[in-house]
Amino acid sequence: MDKKAESLSEIIELIKDQFKSLVKEDDIQNLWFRAEKDFDSLKEEANLEPFTPLLPNAYRYSGRVEKNDYERIYLNTKDIESNLKAEFSRNSMMFLNQNRIENNDWNNYFLMQHYGLNTRLLDWTESALVAIYFAVQDDSKSNDSKIWILNPHILNRLTYQKYVAKFNSTMIYFSQNSTKKNLFDEEGKFDIDEFCRMYLKMDFDSDKKAFPLAIYPYLFDERMKAQKACFTIFGNEVNGLFNNPNKEHFLKSVIIDGNKKSDIKKELRWMGISEESVYPGLYSDCKSIQEKYKMNYLEKI
Repeated sequence: MDKKAESLSEIIELIKDQFKSLVKEDDIQNLWFRAEKDFDSLKEEANLEPFTPLLPNAYRYSGRVEKNDYERIYLNTKDIESNLKAEFSRNSMMFLNQNRIENNDWNNYFLMQHYGLNTRLLDWTESALVAIYFAVQDDSKSNDSKIWILNPHILNRLTYQKYVAKFNSTMIYFSQNSTKKNLFDEEGKFDIDEFCRMYLKMDFDSDKKAFPLAIYPYLFDERMKAQKACFTIFGNEVNGLFNNPNKEHFLKSVIIDGNKKSDIKKELRWMGISEESVYPGLYSDCKSIQEKYKMNYLEKI
């Protein structure tokens, strides 16, 4: 059984251990983090349906997504997503103009995720402390939490190589192009812009497996910047992270003891990580103040 971290320092030490297994000395020293419930520990609880981790909302039709449902889920999502994009584009024009955001397909897709529509994007952060905060944010329940640790560069290299065996790049690309081109130019060079467009438009060859791809978004607002937001976008492999045959090369995890979440949340506050820092704005400022003095009050009782 994996060791459960019971304090902030233990979480950091476990992440450091996993860092060494995911990043070599000459690699880019950059990992991403994501908080989720530890669904393995929930399986034994009554009336709780098994749950598939590391799935974007567009592919999460129910608690457990089985392999024999993958094709149906992908095709249904493809049909639904085209309607969602059209509706969102029609309704977002005023927002884009007011906030001086370029009206293009990528920006609209990032905003769809940011404002709660179901997309094939899965949220990550470049800050381990932000991920830990999300893991312990709801300290009213004693369920264990899990921090997923991703090497996005290795993920991308393996994903690229599913299409181009000799393409050895670990690039995390920031594409703004959504115009269809050839995947290879006249000289046979692989076009990453077109590769990213295929993910945006769900325009894959039926005989090719498109595993998740790590991408950077525009940071539209203060919240995305504070949370150091980044994404994986899923292709036609519905469960392409958790069930990836090569996941040991780019994916690890750390479990947080659910009974210690309140203590860890307090430690994070000492480090300057709170509702106020993760969700900037006056509403969060007030919640942070309330929580601060609630803690002090409870300590005096």
